[in-house]
Amino acid sequence: MINYNDTIVAISSGNINQAISIIRLCGSEAINIIKNIFTGKIGENKTITFGRIINRKTNEIIDEVLINWFTKTDNYVGEPTVEINAHGGVIVTNKILNLILENGARLAERGEFTRRAFLNGKISLEKAEAINQLIHAKTNIQTKIAINQFDSKSNEIIENLEQELLKIISICEINIDYSEYNDIETIDKKKLFTFMNNLLSKVNIVIANSLKAIDVYKGVNIAIIGEPNVGKSSLFNLLIDKDKAIVTNIAGTTRDVLEDSFEINGILFNIIDTAGLRATKNVVESIGIDRAYKAIEKAKIIIHLFDLKTIKNKLDPKLQKLLANKRCINVLNKIDEISDLNSIRKYKDYVWISAKTKRLYELRNALVKEYTNFDINNPDTLYDERKLSLLNKVKENLENGIKGLNNNFGPEVVIVDLNAAWQYLRQMLNKEYDNEALLDNMFKNFCLGK
Repeated sequence: MINYNDTIVAISSGNINQAISIIRLCGSEAINIIKNIFTGKIGENKTITFGRIINRKTNEIIDEVLINWFTKTDNYVGEPTVEINAHGGVIVTNKILNLILENGARLAERGEFTRRAFLNGKISLEKAEAINQLIHAKTNIQTKIAINQFDSKSNEIIENLEQELLKIISICEINIDYSEYNDIETIDKKKLFTFMNNLLSKVNIVIANSLKAIDVYKGVNIAIIGEPNVGKSSLFNLLIDKDKAIVTNIAGTTRDVLEDSFEINGILFNIIDTAGLRATKNVVESIGIDRAYKAIEKAKIIIHLFDLKTIKNKLDPKLQKLLANKRCINVLNKIDEISDLNSIRKYKDYVWISAKTKRLYELRNALVKEYTNFDINNPDTLYDERKLSLLNKVKENLENGIKGLNNNFGPEVVIVDLNAAWQYLRQMLNKEYDNEALLDNMFKNFCLGK
């Protein structure tokens, strides 16, 4: 089990040959360990000093370095931290690392510095996730989104929704418990329906924005599917601009899923080339087809590829069911083989391409169409999948409450769904369900017992 009180060390700049390498040491013994191996001045908080790293057992001078000192807790991690700027050779860097390990530190786990920053209250979970996304960003848009999350205002969105819901709950509770008072805001089913429907509309807007935003933030998952020999692997190679998939005219060439990524107008797409979908007795090909179905389940967008030989074939019922709730782009390939394009006008709802002649512009436009108006600065957007899943629970409870009203149930019944929705909003804000907050709101907004 990991002990987060240990003093830890890691090469923060990557274990490669480079001009300068950075070795980060963090924990209660960080300063003492450096004192054992450093000949220069021990710096004060947020200072830099020059000196040599030396193995005192052998008196070997390992390197001349600059050291950044963060002796207090007002730093990224929230613990005493030292950053050694050494000459960037792999051998030299690792000798310093091993010397620090010999003097009592342990090698840090993946992400442990950021984890400690979270545990020490220096950053939120959302910011930790944003830092990870920034490190692994592959497009300018992903980078901008990650940086925006450093000062994420997602809590403001949820707090506004919570306050609106809390007001609705308060009015309901007042009408249930204090109906004899004349100075309270009365509510009937029609008025309650309006309040709840307005709130649901706002929740739906946030969900719709967030689904699109998370796609862009994480990368949009795509699967290319179709029967054997319709050109899936050729299309895959064209989109990623690599000859990664084997292309032959032999049916069933692709036996496994192949994955890669590409970018269109700043939007990252994670693409999977799948085995041709058909009935087969070949054991290896069957495994590939099973994996193709799993890829379909995970994909956000399906490129369903056809040619004139396969376009009239009926879809397998299993495939029809999988595609029912997917955004599916039907694509007709090999139009270079068609001498009279007027003869295929009946397939105008398909995207026409030719993998052979590299005619893909219509498909590229179709892929990015849903994201062309994406606004990374839209305030009504969540980038946290945990929060989005909880907001979907809020939506479900509001919808259940509205159904109750439509079935002639009153506030005393609907209040159950409203309270459930409120609990999920409180979870999103990392707050416990607090009946006192409800009471405070009730008595703050209404004059009771004059």
